Amino acid sequence: MMMKLKFTPRSELLDYEWKRGGEAWRWPKVDRDVMKALLERSTLNGLWRSGLLFFCLVASAVATVMVSGYSLWLAIPVLYIYYFFYGFLVALGHELQHRTVFARSFDWFSERLFFVVQTLMWNSPTYARVSHNLHHRYTMVRGVDPETDWPEVITYKWVRRLLLDLVLGILIIGAVKRLYLDVVKQIQRVRGIKDRMMRDHCSDDDIAAIRGESLVILLFHLAVVVVAILFRRWELIAFITLAWQIGSNFESLWHHTEHITRLYNVTDQRLATRSIRVSPLIRLIYWGLDDHIDHHMFPQVPSRNLPRLHKILSKKLPEPLHMIGCWREIITIAKEKDLRAQNEYVPCELKSSPQTTIRPKDSGTPEWQLTS
Repeated sequence: MMMKLKFTPRSELLDYEWKRGGEAWRWPKVDRDVMKALLERSTLNGLWRSGLLFFCLVASAVATVMVSGYSLWLAIPVLYIYYFFYGFLVALGHELQHRTVFARSFDWFSERLFFVVQTLMWNSPTYARVSHNLHHRYTMVRGVDPETDWPEVITYKWVRRLLLDLVLGILIIGAVKRLYLDVVKQIQRVRGIKDRMMRDHCSDDDIAAIRGESLVILLFHLAVVVVAILFRRWELIAFITLAWQIGSNFESLWHHTEHITRLYNVTDQRLATRSIRVSPLIRLIYWGLDDHIDHHMFPQVPSRNLPRLHKILSKKLPEPLHMIGCWREIITIAKEKDLRAQNEYVPCELKSSPQTTIRPKDSGTPEWQLTS
């Protein structure tokens, strides 16, 4: 399982330290005309790709019900195909929160679809957007980025526990516990109980929106359970209320590779972020999260254009590995951290330091400013 990697003492990376004051992300320049073309959105592309995902969900759900009429045991593997696709709702939700799935004239539709997807994922749309804006402005910055709030030193034991939790979630054991925690979390948000991100980064309007959205999420899933009980349609709970807690574990096998064991508190996305090589099917439903370094560098580029952007930037970026290769790399780095916590894995040549810098705005928008 181990890979042969070359490690560098953290003390040799001082030029890339995030010092909390005037920092700027660095990466290669892209011709402005080329970037203008890359920023173009496509409603048609967004409709057929999101439609494909929902078609896969409906088709696998119908197939599950039909097969269950012959044998409940045979229906289980079909149901897990449904859960597999359900987990990738997070990828669609991710691009929807960037507002790049459809053309600007379809923003009204994008926001409504975003609300539906987030409700199915048990998360407030406002909470998700505030959190993700912070994640892009302060990627892997300790104490600020809410989406990479992991131990400061990621050990092999921690990685092993994470993988075990994913397996237990897929096997329903961990999913039931997670459902309970999701219900508790939504109740706390409805009551106005704030976590650290809400206290530090959410306005009063944000808090009000989160409370209202969390109430809608609770009422929606409660309605599903009530209908399931009244009409004895137990499959509704399996298809909707418990589906995210199971299906997300499949998608996380890809999703968790994005930042785990990359460097905290640095100013270069090549050090803080990891891309991944995927199959054509996963690329269709992963919505650009595979070209993740490219996405972090230019978050307003729609996922459909990220492969073109990657061709432009590829010579300056680390070579992406497939999913198993990424986990092998993660485990190798974690085992090195067990022995020498100050050693870091640098995935690419840093002599080609980018000349263009990008400073995150403080306005709370997902937009970025280019500065020379």
